[in-house]
Order: sequence, then C-alpha cells, then structure tokens
Amino acid sequence: MSDFSTIIKTIDMAAVQKKYKEIEKQINLMDISDQHEIHSLLHESTIELITENKDEINIASSVKEHIIWFHFYNLTWSDDMLDQLIKIYKEERYLALESRVIGAIKSDEIEYIQIQKLESIFSSKEFQRQIERWKERNGIA
Repeated sequence: MSDFSTIIKTIDMAAVQKKYKEIEKQINLMDISDQHEIHSLLHESTIELITENKDEINIASSVKEHIIWFHFYNLTWSDDMLDQLIKIYKEERYLALESRVIGAIKSDEIEYIQIQKLESIFSSKEFQRQIERWKERNGIA
C-alpha cells in the first residue's frame, strides 16, 4: 500500500479535479481504521466535495458519516447549514449529524425557530433532554 500521506494528497488532488472514482479508489485502498481517521487530514474543500457528492462516491457508510459530520462540525451554525444537515439526515439517518445538532443546542448556537424545525426531525431521548434544558436556560419552558 502507498504511503498514507501520499494517499491523502492524491485524494485532495482528485477532489480538485472532481474525480469521484479516484477519491473512492484511494479511500478504499486504506484499512478501514485509517479510513475513519481521514476526515481530519483531508483538505476542507475535499470534505465539502465528498459531502455534496456523497451519492457519487462508494465508500463505507461509516467513513462517509465521519466525513459528513466533520464537514458540518466545521461550519458556522446558520439556517442554510441547518437545512443542508437536515436534508442529509433525512436521506441517510446518520447519528453523527444528530450529535452536531445536540452540540449546537448545548452551546446555545441555535435559535428558537430552529428548535421548532428540529423537533419534527429528531426524537431521541438525548435530543429531547437537551431541548428541555435549552428551553429552561432561555426562559421558554
């Protein structure tokens, strides 16, 4: 197998050229444990490209989930970001995306109108618990 850093550079270069099959090939060359770590090593634009073209790249679902979570983790919380997150969550049901939402609730990045939107999407016990705590902190409970 090629050197790990060489594979990462090759993936980033393939992303610039929008060569989805090359990205897929290079990721699949790695051991699965290494694949789960690449999200923190790839260029931000590569992470974004993989997220936006997730259906074009055939890699392990758990690896794709890590990459997509990392994409949203690094974005500033906004209505547009939330809409993108919800769209992917509805399609894939990645639990990692729910964790991004819960993190936003805990850190008070979220607004009440967004809470109302999210309540129709997420329903886990932890989500409900964090919503209640957010409402108490914000005098809405």
